[in-house]
Amino acid sequence: MTSPSSSSSPSSPPSPVWAVPRGTEGVRIMVEGAAAHWTTVSECLAGTGIDPRDLTDETAQIWAHQEFAVIRNLLGRLGDRPGLGVEIGAHSTIGRTGAIGFMMLAGPTVRAALERAVPYLALSPTHLRFSLEVGVVEGAGGGAFLVAADDEIPADVRTFVVERDLSGLAVAFRGAQIELAPVALETTLGPESARLLGEAWGLAPEAVTPGAADNRLTVSHEALDAHLPQGDENTARLFERQCRELLAERLARVGVAGQVRSRLRHEHQTWPSMTDVAAELHVDVRTLRRRLAAEGTSYRRLVDEVRHERATELLAQGVPVAQVADELGYSETSTFTRGFRRWEGAPPSRVRGRSS
Repeated sequence: MTSPSSSSSPSSPPSPVWAVPRGTEGVRIMVEGAAAHWTTVSECLAGTGIDPRDLTDETAQIWAHQEFAVIRNLLGRLGDRPGLGVEIGAHSTIGRTGAIGFMMLAGPTVRAALERAVPYLALSPTHLRFSLEVGVVEGAGGGAFLVAADDEIPADVRTFVVERDLSGLAVAFRGAQIELAPVALETTLGPESARLLGEAWGLAPEAVTPGAADNRLTVSHEALDAHLPQGDENTARLFERQCRELLAERLARVGVAGQVRSRLRHEHQTWPSMTDVAAELHVDVRTLRRRLAAEGTSYRRLVDEVRHERATELLAQGVPVAQVADELGYSETSTFTRGFRRWEGAPPSRVRGRSS
């Protein structure tokens, strides 16, 4: 198998899932799917910071951690069971991906559509990181792997996201007459989830491998090179320019500080170093420090702000002070208490008493 084909725009490498604000398309899909289980919009959005009006505002933007909070609400209401993400993914359409979906429809071939879309998937509802690995696929007569990495997804929502996004892709492609026609699926999911996801792609159980290191659909070269019925190269380039401009606009609007803050909110119990975040944003530490300073902040200040916000949220939910300190990465409860006094002018026990 050869190395992955190019999956980034010439001007910049792909951004991590947490680094790009997104529209509410993914949340709308989940709200619609949850309604079939008598779950209300308010129940879906509780504690996420997403206003119901955002779901009808085409300019509204949210962060990955907010969408993951919606997923946690769904799992709490409906149960964390195999196949729930597949059920929700059935409400996906190519139209809900916006400009990136129309760019794919205009691709002259399936391969061109996929390669063109990969750098801009942060504009779509998916939280998986896709790449197309082209080479000789053993046992498939030559072909490629469509890889969907899930390593940036928090563990407690990962199964749901993989189910929803990969089954949603199958449904959206089918509705748009894009025939990917995979011959096999390897997935990180457990056996039952893997079987149900395979069914969404029309695969027999023997063609599905659960518990794999990656999520990979095996696709033939014949399927990749098939012409799309609405393909037009000029139109595809037009939509690609729109995607590029939209992605740049979203990143510029939130700035580097917004991207770093999103990373800090992304995982509740991990506090990455400045070196880690700089590497994920494809810059060195000095550049990251300089850009944050230009926006009037610093990495330490952002960590402090996010800890303060998260502490307040947890205490409002009645979480014990020692547990809050542990989740925020403090080695001792007393250290957290001193920090909280600095933020609020009162100990966390008193604030928790007022909130619960």
